[in-house]
Parts: sequence; structure tokens; C-alpha cells
Amino acid sequence: MLACCIFLIVFPAHAFTANSLDITVDKNGDAVAIFRFTLEGIIENSIPQSMLEEELKKGLTTSAEPPELQSMDQSSATLLMKKFADTSDVPTGTEYRTATMDFKKAEVALQNSALSSVVSADFSPESITLTFPDLYQRKFSNVDVLPAVSHTVIDPSKTPQTRVSPAATAASVSTGSLNVTSSPLNVMVYLDSQYIGEAPSVFSEIDAGTHLVEFKKEGFESASKNVTILEGRTTNVAIDLRYIPPVAKGDSSSFGLFWPVVIIALIAIVSGGYYFWSQKKKNDDREDEDTGYESE
Repeated sequence: MLACCIFLIVFPAHAFTANSLDITVDKNGDAVAIFRFTLEGIIENSIPQSMLEEELKKGLTTSAEPPELQSMDQSSATLLMKKFADTSDVPTGTEYRTATMDFKKAEVALQNSALSSVVSADFSPESITLTFPDLYQRKFSNVDVLPAVSHTVIDPSKTPQTRVSPAATAASVSTGSLNVTSSPLNVMVYLDSQYIGEAPSVFSEIDAGTHLVEFKKEGFESASKNVTILEGRTTNVAIDLRYIPPVAKGDSSSFGLFWPVVIIALIAIVSGGYYFWSQKKKNDDREDEDTGYESE
């Protein structure tokens, strides 16, 4: 044993790493904890298990009574934790309030132990699952302190039973559903002139009886049907709206150019006529002048 300890002191320290902690609370407030860990390096086979057990119990103590180690190997330990949760009766059942657990205290305890020279420890589990008697769970990740958690387990015998009146039962079954499949998609659906949504879809809580259902979509012909809704059943309706082709429009670009072309043509005609008229007038004036010279 002495040689083993001297060997460990000479070599570098090795690690104890907490992986997970699963705590299951019993009805009486006791809890069973399964603590999973990793021993790295030579410590797995060199540290006496009794020393690890003792330090583990110190680190996980949450009440005046230390936990009872039920089983342990080189990767996990199962402990019974007495009075882990306080219990109290409440009008609806039993309220549980768990103890806090400071994992840093476990590390300090280990540092003050005979293992401090050979083991570096991380007692904070990567994941913690806390399960109550009704299987309600709280989960935590990478916390140094597990906080106190309160939870009430409901007792059905303490919960008043709500009596359902016949009238309420009748009202609950006096409706049905309408399942509309449509072509095209996103058809607007109106029930008795009230918009209720787009198809395809299932519309529930519709009063039993006959209703006018209308179907509308822009670019398609509207349609309507009288649909009978049965109590507690789903009525299927398929609708196929007819597509309305867009109205063909004339070529607006050529029409837009018509009047400018006409105006330009008129201007050209008028200008050309004026030009020919002025040229003719000049020629006539010259002929008159020549005739005058000849007569003199």
C-alpha cells in the first residue's frame, strides 16, 4: 500500500469526472441516486474503492443522515438518500420540496482528503434528472448547485370530480366537422355568408344541420353548395372551381402611337402643300415679270 501511494505521488494527478446524476424521489421523501462518473488514467486501478466510496458519500450528503451506498463500481454508484425531500399535505395532494446539493463542497472535501495529491475532481455532473413519484421530471445541465425544487403530486381522491350535466353533454355532440378539398388551393370558404377560412382544410365545431357553403377565389368562378352537417361526424366536400381566362386586350402600344403618327402626317402634308404652293407662287411671279419685260 505504501509503495502504491508513493508511486501515485511521483506521477501527475489524474481526474475524477462526474457524468450524470439521476435522482428518483420516493413517496416518503427518500430518494435513490445513480451517480455516473469517469476515472481517468491509472487511478481507476490504483485508488482503493473504499476511499472513493467514502469521499463520494461525503460529497453527496444533503441531510443529517449521510447517504447509504447500495452499490458501486469503477464507473457508477447507487446511493439511498434519506429525507432528500420534505413532504407536506396540500388540498390537492402531496407537495415535495427537495434538498439542495452543492457539488463544489464535494470537490473541497476531496481536496482535504488523502486523495488530493493524486486526484483532480470535477463533481458537477453534465446532466441531472430529478424524477418525482408521479414521474414528473426536472432536468439540469452543467450546474454547480442543484437547487431546491418544489412539486405537487396530485391525489385524484382529493380532487373534486366535475359532474357533466346532460345539457352540456348534448351541446358537446351537437356539432360536426366539414372537410373541404379544393382545386385550386387557397379557396376562400364562407359558411352561411360568414368567412371561416381557406381550403383545403377541416373546419370543426359547426352546428349540425344544413348550411350554405360558398367557395370563392379571384380569377375563378364562385360556387356554392348546401351541405348537411351531422352530429359528431365529418362531412367531406370536394370543390373544383372553373378558371376564368383573362380578357384579351388590344395592343396598347400600337394604339398609343396612332395619334402621334396621324398628327405628324398632317403636319407633313400641310408643310408639303405650303412648300409646293409657295414654289408655284414664286414661279408665277417670275413669269409675270418676264411677260412685263417683253411688252416694254
